[in-house]
Amino acid sequence: MDQELLIIDLLSAGEPLYKRVRKNRQKNLISAFLFLVGACLLFFGIGSFVYQRLELRVHSIDSGYWLRGFYHLSLVLGTLSVAAVAVFFIVNGLQGIRLRRSFQRFLERYVKKAAQYPVIYQDREAYYLAEEARKPSLRLLKSDCLELTTTFDGGTVYLGNRQEFWGFASIQLFVLNGEPPVLPVTFPKAQGMNRTWSLLAIGLIFLGAVGVFAYDGLTRHQRLYGDTSEPIQPTASSEAAPLTSDDLLTQQGTAPTKKVNQTNHLDLNEQTRELYLTTDGGTTWSFVPLKLEWLRSGSYLLTSGEIPMGYWMDKTYDISKEFSWFIYSENEKDLFFLFSNDNGKTWQKSLVSDMAQRIRYRKAQFFADGSGVLVYSNVSPEVSSEGLEIFQTNDQGKTWQRSNGTTIGQPVQNVSFVNPTLGFVSTREQLYYTNNSGSSFKEAVVTIPADYQTGGLDLFQSPNEVTQVSANQLEAKFYLLKMRGIDQGKMFACLYRSSDNGETWQFIEQLSQVEQND
Repeated sequence: MDQELLIIDLLSAGEPLYKRVRKNRQKNLISAFLFLVGACLLFFGIGSFVYQRLELRVHSIDSGYWLRGFYHLSLVLGTLSVAAVAVFFIVNGLQGIRLRRSFQRFLERYVKKAAQYPVIYQDREAYYLAEEARKPSLRLLKSDCLELTTTFDGGTVYLGNRQEFWGFASIQLFVLNGEPPVLPVTFPKAQGMNRTWSLLAIGLIFLGAVGVFAYDGLTRHQRLYGDTSEPIQPTASSEAAPLTSDDLLTQQGTAPTKKVNQTNHLDLNEQTRELYLTTDGGTTWSFVPLKLEWLRSGSYLLTSGEIPMGYWMDKTYDISKEFSWFIYSENEKDLFFLFSNDNGKTWQKSLVSDMAQRIRYRKAQFFADGSGVLVYSNVSPEVSSEGLEIFQTNDQGKTWQRSNGTTIGQPVQNVSFVNPTLGFVSTREQLYYTNNSGSSFKEAVVTIPADYQTGGLDLFQSPNEVTQVSANQLEAKFYLLKMRGIDQGKMFACLYRSSDNGETWQFIEQLSQVEQND
């Protein structure tokens, strides 16, 4: 096939060729637009919707990382899809300009492509183009083929539609010199012959992206929990046993002799760094067999900064004659619960979790029937979200069982359980509630008056927790910033009430001013 002579022949058939090319380009642009709409709906719309619905329903930190990994993957795929369509539109626009400016150059390019497939077969429905001594690699439906012209040596020039994938097509020139032979039965006739390599490439890219994000989620999990070849099992309940001399500290210094204003009080001996408690205002003191560092394991940073030595994160311990307890960790893995039922004379401990790494927020609450809830947040150094682990006890802390876990999109500021079933988790901007012991969380609706805003400090902060004031009414003090008037920029505790188990909260009144360093 003489390419120069073929170009001369095709110049005479410029009008039908130009119309077919323009029609093909318009069809491709419509397909690209539909692909763009579908990709945006799938990767941005549905992906974000599913992520938001599942984010607070995952039952472990690990699941949270995997969920975020696939969410980020959907965003990347969506961005790549938008970029690919944008490039496609630009290329098609440039091709249209080049076609109008130089039709001959356009023909030269497609004549060269036609010369790559000199061997032609056929069956009842299509022509099959192949390179020399190779299997056919292009399938052109006869119904889509347009006869353009006849060459000087008697060949017929056809213009076919080369189907790519997902509705996209390009033109393909070929020349028939007589009736082509029938496609040998050993050659495939699959409809997707032209799409095989394209789909294979897309599949490999997708699998590669999944692998990258899965590996990223796995490595984050390993950094958070440690590298282990054994599968991690849920923490089993641990029977409490009296501590031996190897399990606790022995008293080295002397107990305090001072009186204190509080009936129940925990005191730190600055010289010996020993802990003592009193339940009678300082008349008698009992030694607490814990190191100071054990109580402050993990991160001890609150909104206002690092808690000074000698001060404790609220609800990490409690003191009373009948039941004194402490949450602590001797290492970067095991979380324990230490308690005494005889005013500190003897102590027992129980294991809460053997996977408690990177602890930040921690807290325990107990109820009149002896049940209790212990929670801690587990933060990754690379993301702002935190995993929240929830444990329950039915025997005042002698045994603990992990009940649920979830992932919160922002650092946890406070967790408050009204009973073992109904609980609340707050960040600086949002409040979530659960009515099934943490199996799922939903965002509560907090009505903020126009003169106030959140974000200055914790949405609500211990000890201003959610409390049940009647059978069907909850109450809490939310910390809000005043945005107008003479008190602009100041923070106030504001009374809120809920009559639907915490789903919605209504502003009642402004209470006292809260100092930023409270």
